[in-house]
Amino acid sequence: GGNGTPPSHPELLDWLASELMEHDWSLKHIHRVLLTSKTWQQDSRPNAAGLAVDAGARLLWRFPPRRLEAEGIRDCMLAATGKLNLEMGGPGFSAFEVEAENVRHYHPKKDFGPEDWRRMIYMTKVRQERDAVFGVFDCPDCSQVVPKRSRSTTPLQALNLLNSRFVMQQAQLLVERLDREAATPEAKVELAWQLCFGRPAEAEEVKASLAFVHDADWQQFARALLNSNEFVFIP
Repeated sequence: GGNGTPPSHPELLDWLASELMEHDWSLKHIHRVLLTSKTWQQDSRPNAAGLAVDAGARLLWRFPPRRLEAEGIRDCMLAATGKLNLEMGGPGFSAFEVEAENVRHYHPKKDFGPEDWRRMIYMTKVRQERDAVFGVFDCPDCSQVVPKRSRSTTPLQALNLLNSRFVMQQAQLLVERLDREAATPEAKVELAWQLCFGRPAEAEEVKASLAFVHDADWQQFARALLNSNEFVFIP
């Protein structure tokens, strides 16, 4: 449009258009080309040379860091603590307490139990009401028509992840899992890294974690991991 900006790779767009026509307008073929390309499969690690030229990664020299959607954040927390219920189908669960008078009033739940630990796709929606914890992560209520979710970064997101009762509960459940499955402090840190980040902890990370636990406690350590950028963002 008149107020837009030129594409970053016009020659690439022309080539993709010709590729689409040459393969009988097959979108599946275009998807396969994109998803198997070296550019698509890059990680998001920066380097000094790239940042100096194109800090916003507009030229696609690295994968742009992207925050998980609300559902992904919640489900990953439950997976890390070992409480995610993977049952398929059946009735959903609600994030609200219902008060029935002349009309129904919906109040966000303060306490969550095993019946609420299914994947968030099974959470029932309430019109004009958002989930108290994850609604701030651009998760619309069902009264809205949203063809594409917005991606915002707000103070409320950080405050909800740090202070909500759900996250505090999951942090404690993560500590209990570490107690069950690891015998030494070092083993607990290494297990926590695997559960939360899917990778082994480096020596400096283990050292810093043990120092943190010495000054604080394991619950705060688990809470910090669940609030970290590496947990919330796709690397």
